[in-house]
Amino acid sequence: MKRRFLSLLIAMSIAAPLPASAGPAEAKAFVDQVATQVLAIVKKDGISSGEKQAKVEAMFADKVDINFVSKFVLGKHWRTATLAQQKEYVAAYRPFILKNYASKLAKYSGETYTLKNARIDGDASVVTMEIRDPNGQDIIVDYRLHGGGSGYKIVDITIEGVGLLTTQRSEFNGIVENKGVDGLIAALRKQVASK
Repeated sequence: MKRRFLSLLIAMSIAAPLPASAGPAEAKAFVDQVATQVLAIVKKDGISSGEKQAKVEAMFADKVDINFVSKFVLGKHWRTATLAQQKEYVAAYRPFILKNYASKLAKYSGETYTLKNARIDGDASVVTMEIRDPNGQDIIVDYRLHGGGSGYKIVDITIEGVGLLTTQRSEFNGIVENKGVDGLIAALRKQVASK
């Protein structure tokens, strides 16, 4: 259960930075609004898990800058990939990021969260969330935001000290080092097909 809710947090965490910093109070309200919207979808009665997944995917597609994120997690390999590989990779990454995280949310079963604080950190705002799973375990999550007004974007998330974009970048780097960019594209497509 904890993993499913953490998947929600991962999925909410990925978007491109905007130039202006979000203010702490507004950033905190934004994180609360996004979490509330996602939870309303996954907890709704009378719709199938497939419908829930589609609704969450649509929401994520609106909140996530997939072009930025895909380039970030590919890291240095983005510059060495051909234009055709770049296009294929982004096309494979989009359904991967949406399906991978949204599919885990359809079985959401009741974890709760509390927004603890928000602070300015350099050019970003950081919002801390405490999640209590059904077993009573507390998990600390930090959201890093840029932007403001209607342009808020979550640019990274740290769960118990582990940054998620950096982790995915490391995983992708390992695949590319062993199998090349085409191997990563194939692996992403295979994962999407298995969902």
